[in-house]
This record gives sequence, structure tokens and C-alpha cells, in this order.
Amino acid sequence: MKTSIMAGLILAGLAPLAQASQIEACIADKEAALCQSYLEGVVDGALMYKPQAVGARLDSNGYEARALKYRGGKRFQEANRKYCLDRIPDRDQLVQGISEAFESGEVKDIETLQLAVNNLLDCQRLK
Repeated sequence: MKTSIMAGLILAGLAPLAQASQIEACIADKEAALCQSYLEGVVDGALMYKPQAVGARLDSNGYEARALKYRGGKRFQEANRKYCLDRIPDRDQLVQGISEAFESGEVKDIETLQLAVNNLLDCQRLK
């Protein structure tokens, strides 16, 4: 029992090291097979959760929801949510965009990679 718990802790401790080595491989050579596999996995994961994250609806009991309802904002919010659901980007274009971000030096760690993926997936027409 102790060995299985210890093995689990060791594997959990090695996960950040594996992520760091994959990002470092992408910084060194964005065309490497390891890098391309990693980027495809990142994009697949982002696309898998994109429809669930698009356009979260407001709670209809709150002050903000009532204000939007009376100012026409609710219709705009719903239209924008539907607009985003119909415009999920192509997987290959996303991988290419992230590869270009590595090439230009914009992505240096996991936080900037997450920011780049979020920016590529963002479809909101107005901020």
C-alpha cells in the first residue's frame, strides 16, 4: 500500500518536469515531433472544453442580469454566445498559430502558452 502511494506521489511530482521539458523542446525546435505532438494535445484539450466555456450565462436573479435584461444587453449577450459557438477555429490553424507564437518568442512558459491558446480561441466581437 505504501509503495503504491509513494509511486503515485513520485509520478505526480514528475508531471511538471515533463511539461517543462516539452515546452523547452518547442522553444528549441518548433518543428520537432515532440513539440508538434505536445501542441496538438494542447489544442485538442482546448477544443474539447471550448463549447462548455463559451458564453457563460448570467444568473437571472442577480442585479447584473436584471440590468442587462432591461437595457437590451441580454439579447446581445445571447447573440454573442451563439456567434462564438458557431466559430470554433480549425485545429490545424490553432496548432500553426501556437507554433508561430513559439517561433516569435511570445511563448516562454506554461502561463504564456495558456494565454496564447485563450487568445486564439477568443471569438468575442466586442470587449
